[in-house]
Amino acid sequence: MAINITQKEEIHIRELQEDEFDIYAEIHCLGTGLSLEGKSYVAANNKVLYARRGWKYYIGFYNNIPAAVAVMYMEDNVASLTFATTLPDYRNKGFQTYLLQRRINDAYKNACKLVVSQSSYCSSSHGDMERAGMKIG
Repeated sequence: MAINITQKEEIHIRELQEDEFDIYAEIHCLGTGLSLEGKSYVAANNKVLYARRGWKYYIGFYNNIPAAVAVMYMEDNVASLTFATTLPDYRNKGFQTYLLQRRINDAYKNACKLVVSQSSYCSSSHGDMERAGMKIG
């Protein structure tokens, strides 16, 4: 999925490859305010999940620069949007909206009948989810 924002800016969302967990972990840490000292632990923990059935990881690029990541877990026709973050320098460009749309679309393609997630009430994530068609349950 590639979205042209202007002639100079492009956002591209794709599934994360198994050899990209160092990049994933760095974005995960920096996007959530964690120290990079824990990057290896984040990478190792998520690489274990990557190999398990039902888990999908995504990465978003801004003009070919890794800038955002997201995760989804699917089981019994239910998809859980478990995690997403964007590097601070790339926020407010639409990454979370595009990552939500991509995961919801992939859930539909995998026969999921329900998509769930969680966020703080009235947060920017909450607003992104509502705009993507999700409702408070």
